[in-house]
Amino acid sequence: MMRISGFAGVVCAGLLSAACASVGDTAPVAASPPVETAPAYMLVLGQIHDREAFMAGYASKLAPLYEKYGGTYLAVTGGPSVEILEGDYSAASVVIGKWKNMEAARAFWNSPEYAPLKAARIDNQWGDFDVILVQGLPEPD
Repeated sequence: MMRISGFAGVVCAGLLSAACASVGDTAPVAASPPVETAPAYMLVLGQIHDREAFMAGYASKLAPLYEKYGGTYLAVTGGPSVEILEGDYSAASVVIGKWKNMEAARAFWNSPEYAPLKAARIDNQWGDFDVILVQGLPEPD
C-alpha cells in the first residue's frame, strides 16, 4: 500500500475518509477500484471561438450519443457560471459527463458516430478544448 504524508495525508484523511483507512500524519491511499465497477467522469474544458457554429454543428448532436453509450451530463456551463477559485484556468466552458465505467466512456469517445463530430469540432476550429477522462471512486451501495 502506498502511503502519503504531510498536507496530502491531511487532505486524504479529511476529504476522502471513506477511501482512506486511517487518519493521522500518514494516511494510506486506497487501491484503485476495479474499472468495471467505478464510474468514469469526462471533463471537457474549452474556449469556444464560434458559439453559434459550435452549437449547431456539434453540441446539439451530442445528447443522443451520450445516452446511447450510457453517459449523462452532470454539468454543462460556461461564461459567468464558471468560478475560478484558484489557479490560472482560463477556459470559459465546462462539461462534466458521467459514465458507468472507463470502458463505456471510451466506447463513446471512439465510436463511429462520434468520430465525424469530433473531426468537425477540430477541423472547423470552433474552439480549443482539453478533454480528460477520470476514473471515479466506487459508488456507495
